[in-house]
Amino acid sequence: LYLHRGRANGQQIVPAQWVDASHVARAQSRRESDRYYGYGWWIRELAGHPAYYAWGFGGQFIFIVPDLDLVVVTTSSSDPGDDRRGHRRTVYELVEDFVIAPIAAASGNTTVQSAIR
Repeated sequence: LYLHRGRANGQQIVPAQWVDASHVARAQSRRESDRYYGYGWWIRELAGHPAYYAWGFGGQFIFIVPDLDLVVVTTSSSDPGDDRRGHRRTVYELVEDFVIAPIAAASGNTTVQSAIR
């Protein structure tokens, strides 16, 4: 839905303007200077590509990489006693190194100019 600017099965479900506004950086993370927050979505570059992601409980993520026409969903678990920052970083690295980078290389689209606003 968000990859296609609010459209599903040929029907506009969410206004495209809202989807676009959701991906505008409205606040910067206090913990990571390269991560921003829009309306319900985190915004950062992954493997050199602008990406938007929803971050759920315990390590659940939905990553959207528009210039690669890509959606990646991950499920994982981090217990309260775990190193959550390390766990999150591991998820980012797996998605960047084993999903985004190979798809970008195969498509010839290895890096793009940052569109993070």
